[in-house]
Amino acid sequence: MSHATVTLLNEAALDLPLDQLRRADGAVVIVAGSSLVRMTLAELSLPGAQMIWTDFRQSASLRHLHGVIRDLGGLDRLVLAGNAQDGEAMFSLMCAILTFLPSLRRKPGSEVVLAIQEGPALESLRAFLQRLDGRMAQDRIRVLLQIQPQRPTQPVAA
Repeated sequence: MSHATVTLLNEAALDLPLDQLRRADGAVVIVAGSSLVRMTLAELSLPGAQMIWTDFRQSASLRHLHGVIRDLGGLDRLVLAGNAQDGEAMFSLMCAILTFLPSLRRKPGSEVVLAIQEGPALESLRAFLQRLDGRMAQDRIRVLLQIQPQRPTQPVAA
């Protein structure tokens, strides 16, 4: 029996090209985040996607989200984006990966896509992924680390 594919992305991943996330027949797309603006935009740009209010810095919030994923039968694809200028954001992504590993293991061939803007915390993320490399390979979880150049900040109009 074939199950629907389940993709989870954080709200920062909404900045990525989302064509590949359009819902295929029966596919489940979940957007998790805590920004009212980003979550509202996600509802508009990904019709049919589930929005789950989640604070990636809070373990209780991640556990709730993991329960939802577990009830769906596991996770096929975890898409996380972040800025390595922010050490706390990178730590939150690492915690999210650890939280969702059991769900990723349920479906051989699952993948983790990390779209990370350059910054000083990138080396910590790389070291973390290197420590998990053998475990991920054994569980047949593919990890794609996509390093993106730091985007210039836009000045705020006075």
